[in-house]
Amino acid sequence: MKYNISLIVPSLSDNFYINDFLINIYLWTLVPSEIIIINTSNKKYRINKTIKKILIKKKIKLLIINKKGIFPGAARNVGILKSKCNYLVFLDMNTLPYKKNWLESNLKYILRHKLDGLIGQTYYLANTHKEKIIRASTYGSYPLNTVPGSIFKRHVVEKNGLFNSTIRAGEDTEWIIRLKKYNFNVKKCLYPVCYKGLYNVSYLSMIKKWYRNYSQSGNLPHLSTQKNFYFFLLFIVCFFLVFNWNIYTFNKVSSNQYWVPHITKFFLSSTILLYLLIRGFFYPIKKKISFKFLIPYNFLFVTINSFVLDAAKLLAFLRVTFSKSKKQKK
Repeated sequence: MKYNISLIVPSLSDNFYINDFLINIYLWTLVPSEIIIINTSNKKYRINKTIKKILIKKKIKLLIINKKGIFPGAARNVGILKSKCNYLVFLDMNTLPYKKNWLESNLKYILRHKLDGLIGQTYYLANTHKEKIIRASTYGSYPLNTVPGSIFKRHVVEKNGLFNSTIRAGEDTEWIIRLKKYNFNVKKCLYPVCYKGLYNVSYLSMIKKWYRNYSQSGNLPHLSTQKNFYFFLLFIVCFFLVFNWNIYTFNKVSSNQYWVPHITKFFLSSTILLYLLIRGFFYPIKKKISFKFLIPYNFLFVTINSFVLDAAKLLAFLRVTFSKSKKQKK
């Protein structure tokens, strides 16, 4: 049976292999009526002639829109406004389903339960040891709620509104949170899509990405609690580093009743141990990283990588806060 489905795909990289992407789609047991690819890169996409013929044979309309330099939210908005179908499906260049019946099964689930849509579930792929360390200290092995992999009826998207087009990251989470304001009958997708963006990624590129993303999204309401928590921790650490109790004892001898030996060293060592337990074990296990992977020494790599990413995140939050206060003064 043919359904009225628009597939919207922002493409933000020169390394997007569009022909491979299209091959994946036309092998599905149910294909979309139209595919809208919003190309924001410097690269012009060329479609293989054979693939063009297959798309025509399967009656799939392909529309490639070149919008250089716009952000993901803005790219999705372009696709939404150009789409003609009653169902809107979202993917991106690095996020694809690996089940041929992914779209068919999820759409039948929507129809069977009379749902308004399904929120995407993304599983982050990792092959090498480095990729697994990065995954353990960031996304984890548990599928996360994402816009890529989502399927919604058009009226849901129209009522919820367009994506924030002014920020590079975080607009998808903000959009999903907005859904809660309405009484839509929405559930999670039956099958996750897979994100391959961690392949061949470097530690440095992840640090830059973390800083860039949180610099862009730091003012979003859903991150305010997280931002305040980071600032609170920074205050506590600075307080104990600057305020050494022994300074106020006047004479540093063990006979002084107020003397607390090695209090600063004790605080710092306790803090490091606590951070190691939380970042090296608690959060990874919570995100479905196996304990077996973390021992005997991977938890150290995960902790160190988490610390660097947390530092980048804190710097991004500080930048956002200072920029906001400058604007308010003006």
